[in-house]
Amino acid sequence: MNILDNDKRILLKKKLTENKLKLKKSKIEKKKIQIINCVDDFDSKYRFANETETERLSRFISNLNFWAPAHIMLNECNISNHQSMYLCFLCGTEELLEIYLYGNYNDFILDIDNWELFSPYLLLVDEDFEHFIYLNDHGDVKESTTK
Repeated sequence: MNILDNDKRILLKKKLTENKLKLKKSKIEKKKIQIINCVDDFDSKYRFANETETERLSRFISNLNFWAPAHIMLNECNISNHQSMYLCFLCGTEELLEIYLYGNYNDFILDIDNWELFSPYLLLVDEDFEHFIYLNDHGDVKESTTK
């Protein structure tokens, strides 16, 4: 193998990686458009998490004690204290699992039928990143603290 062949192989690998990333971003954007189209007044109630928030939410979720989407260790508490939260989809397509929404708790609950079209398992994470609320496909609403 000569140096030119090796350089071509490295360039090809780099291009393939770039194309995979572009395709992934494209799929995420299409899913975001689908979400926007399913929720009335989306722009006035919600926004998508930015890159920093997305990284923080990904870390937060990975640190939760999941057995499976239906089995998170939770304690029932009062959920009325929460205002602004992030909505996380716990199952669905790869793209959907990388989309996080930010909005008011009451709006998320009012639009629950729309969110459940995308995933039967939803996690609402308080903006303090300590409390979370889990909604499963049986309509159970549970809240816990990660402390």
